[in-house]
Amino acid sequence: MKKILIDLKNLDKKILSVMKSCLKYSFWFLIIATIVLFTYEAFYAIPNLFYIGLSLFKTGLYLIVACFICGLAFNRIQKELKF
Repeated sequence: MKKILIDLKNLDKKILSVMKSCLKYSFWFLIIATIVLFTYEAFYAIPNLFYIGLSLFKTGLYLIVACFICGLAFNRIQKELKF
């Protein structure tokens, strides 16, 4: 865990900016999913809203994880290419 935190602190500026924009996009994705799920909870009219909201929520969480993994991987590759 400490190694991951150290790697996150030593990220390249360009990779960090791409990760931040990806996290912002994922955050908005999660907000939209939450709104869809709240709409389903409030009205119960369309059962498909639950599955749509759940799929959007899972996709948002996967995007966050992929953003961190890809950012750390690209940073490591970039550091290895410099040596």
